[in-house]
Amino acid sequence: MADFANVQPDKYMLLGCNFSAGRPFGIRGVTIHHMAGDLTGDQCNGIWRGAGTSAHYAVDRNGYITQHVNDTDRAWACGDGIGTGRGNDTTISIEHANSGSNPWTVHEKAIESGAHLVASLCLYYGLGRPEWCKNVFPHRYWSSTACPGELAGSQRDHYMQRAQAWYDAMKSGSAPAPSASPVQPAQGTTAASGGFSASSGARVPVHYSLHLKGGGWLDEVTDFGAGDNGFAGYPCRQHDLLCARVDRGTLKYQVHTIEDGWLDYVTKGDRNDTVNGCAGIVGHTIDGVRMYYVTPNGEEYKQAWYRSQTTARAGWLGTVCDDGSTYGGDDFAGMYGEPLDRLQVCITDGNPY
Repeated sequence: MADFANVQPDKYMLLGCNFSAGRPFGIRGVTIHHMAGDLTGDQCNGIWRGAGTSAHYAVDRNGYITQHVNDTDRAWACGDGIGTGRGNDTTISIEHANSGSNPWTVHEKAIESGAHLVASLCLYYGLGRPEWCKNVFPHRYWSSTACPGELAGSQRDHYMQRAQAWYDAMKSGSAPAPSASPVQPAQGTTAASGGFSASSGARVPVHYSLHLKGGGWLDEVTDFGAGDNGFAGYPCRQHDLLCARVDRGTLKYQVHTIEDGWLDYVTKGDRNDTVNGCAGIVGHTIDGVRMYYVTPNGEEYKQAWYRSQTTARAGWLGTVCDDGSTYGGDDFAGMYGEPLDRLQVCITDGNPY
C-alpha cells in the first residue's frame, strides 16, 4: 500500500528518460490525465519509452500507484514544452486507468487512489486544498487534447470531492467519509445525447450566419437558443454561404455543396469578403458543414459542437463534435443531397444540446 503521508508510491519504476531534470519553476499544481487504455505501470513504461513521453505517476484499475519520474524532475506529459513555465514545468502529472472508451471513463479504484494522491501532493508541497483549475488541472488546460476524458466531465465533481475529503482528513488527522461511488456512464452513453459528455456550460462565444441562395445575409446568431432566433438560416430555404467567427481561439470551417463537394477550409469570418472571409460559392447549395476549433494556449480545452436541419426532413440531425476525430461518429453536419436550412453552433467542453 502506498504511503500517502510521505508521498511514497506502491512501486518505483523510474523511466530514466523522457524527462527534464530539476524544477526551476517550482511545483504549483497537479495535472490529471487518463491513459486512453486500461494499463498497468509496467505497460505505461513500455509505451512512454517508445513514444518520447512520460508522467510522474500511473494509477491502475486497482488503485495501485507506480512512480515513473521523480517529483523533483519535469515529466513530458502536458504537451506544452519545457521552459515555458506552464504545465510540464510547474505541475506533477498523474495518469489514470480507463474503464471505458466511449466515453473515456476511469475505474472507481483509480479515482479513489488518484484523488488520495492529489490530496497528498497538495498537502506535502503546500499547494493548498485541491481546487479545479487552481492547483488541480486537466491535461486539456495546457494543450489541445480530449484528455483526461470523463475526469474533466461526468467524473470531475466526484474526483474533486474525494481529493478534498482526503486533504481535509489528512490535514486534521481524521478519516474521510466513505466514498459514495456514483454510477458511471455506461459504455457508449453519457448524460447528454449522441454518446457525448454534457457541457459544463463554459463557452467561447461563436457568431455565425447563413446567406440565402438568391438573397442576402440573414441575421448573425451568437451560440444558439430556442425559437426562431436560436439558429442561423431560414427554414425550408436554401443557402450558399456560411460566415463564422469566435471571440478567442481559431475556428476552421468548410462547407459541402451539391454542385462542388467539399470546399477548402476558411478561418476568417467576414461577410464582406466572399472569397476568404466565408465558406461557400454564391449560387451553389450548401448541404454539409464541418468545423474544428483550436483552443488558445492556457485555456481549458473546448471544441466546436454543431448540428443542422435540412429542407427534406423534420428535426435536428445528430450532433457533431469538431471533425469527428475525437469521439467517432459523424464528421460533418448535414445530409448529402439535402439543402441545409438551419444550423446551431456552440464552442464548449461537451454536448450543449
